[in-house]
Amino acid sequence: MTGGFTGELLGWVVVFCLGYLLLTNLVYVVLVFVAAFENGVRRDESASEDYDTLATSRFTIPVSVVLAAYDEETAIVPTIRSLLALDYPEHEVIVVNDGSTDATLDRLRETFQLEPYEVFVRRVFQTEEVHAVYRSAEHPNLVVVDKANGGKADALNAGLNVARYRYVCGVDADTVFDPDALLKGMRRVVHDPARIVGVTSHLTIALDPGRTMAAPPGTRPIDRRPLVAYQHLDYLRAFFNNRLAWSRLGFMLCAVGAFQIWRRDVLEEVGGYSRTFTCEDIELTFRVHERFLREGRDYEIHCLPDNVGTTEGPDSVRKLIAQRERWQRVIDETVWHFRRMWFNPRYGSVGLIGAPFYLVTEVLAPAVELTALVALIAAVALGLFQPGVFILMLAAIAFMNAALTACAILLDDVQSRTYRTRDLARLLLLAPLDLVLYRPLIFWARQKGSWRFLRGDKAWHKFERNARAPAA
Repeated sequence: MTGGFTGELLGWVVVFCLGYLLLTNLVYVVLVFVAAFENGVRRDESASEDYDTLATSRFTIPVSVVLAAYDEETAIVPTIRSLLALDYPEHEVIVVNDGSTDATLDRLRETFQLEPYEVFVRRVFQTEEVHAVYRSAEHPNLVVVDKANGGKADALNAGLNVARYRYVCGVDADTVFDPDALLKGMRRVVHDPARIVGVTSHLTIALDPGRTMAAPPGTRPIDRRPLVAYQHLDYLRAFFNNRLAWSRLGFMLCAVGAFQIWRRDVLEEVGGYSRTFTCEDIELTFRVHERFLREGRDYEIHCLPDNVGTTEGPDSVRKLIAQRERWQRVIDETVWHFRRMWFNPRYGSVGLIGAPFYLVTEVLAPAVELTALVALIAAVALGLFQPGVFILMLAAIAFMNAALTACAILLDDVQSRTYRTRDLARLLLLAPLDLVLYRPLIFWARQKGSWRFLRGDKAWHKFERNARAPAA
């Protein structure tokens, strides 16, 4: 009797897990079709945009680029050089040294000829103490703020206090940008600055972003190491299969920290970047949506398909797990904090689709995955395991993952033609093995992140940057 009950219970668990799998994959398939439509619309818009006029017009909206840096001596110089080289009519670069314990500030002094700078600092946001402000003798639009350590959100707020322009672009210190990144990011804002309050765009990943971005579009390599290649695929799926569709449907819920453009008055209205969450980007996006929808105000937040830069990816399993468990924690924190939006028609598509999507596919996913693993172990222990059925299911899941990945690769290539054909072919060959070579690492990272969320852990757990060749 007990064995029969256990077998029946196990059967229901399997049915639940399969139902969850079918539901989520059906949602992902629908999103791919929506994303393909959005990709086509934005591609046509970009093709008809007069970028030359946008790049030279004095009416193009100026932008303050704010970069938070903590112990970034190996990565920061190529990043700042790429920001200073942006092809944009008027922009300033504000680097906030957030109490670095390495030679970050020394590298900045030596490379950019920093001098003390007397400037009025607004106290819109309370931050840790600012020790000094510098400006580059070589680049007058480069300002460096040296302050006590307070975390990335605190550093970005300190940069906002110094920023002069109406729109602010928050970036990461390990990302190297394409010269037309701001033009691409701001092109839609220029046409409708009253409604468009936030923009993010597509980023790729590499071990050494500077060397990758040095290659011209169409010839840029994709790292041959599987760990990096699978991260590249992860980014493609996130941007082209998901965020483009979210943008079209009105619930773009993650303006990524490596490239996030916001209207500054909106940042001031919602209180700036929050220090009470593990990361700042997804929570801020949720908070802006919640505020504007609750007050019934007209606005838009977009994700664009344009490739604006390359960010550094972890070069080891340990670093990858540390990164992804942090991402899992902030997703759990944010979705739980804004639980009042779940299935709430007051919040439009964000409440009825976006927030529930995150709840089901991100917050609950680790628990379902763990349940499936426990059910598999129990089936083996009870002698109920059927190898043929198991292999068939694995093959079906691998095929679905590969099909979704192929869609993301296609949408990216249609949009940008950035990579060599042989590299794209190699990605297509790697895609079916994602389930067994890469997903187990992400599974462990998500379990770890969920556990740390339940324990209330909000630490950054920063990992060391990859070793790089000296910057050219």
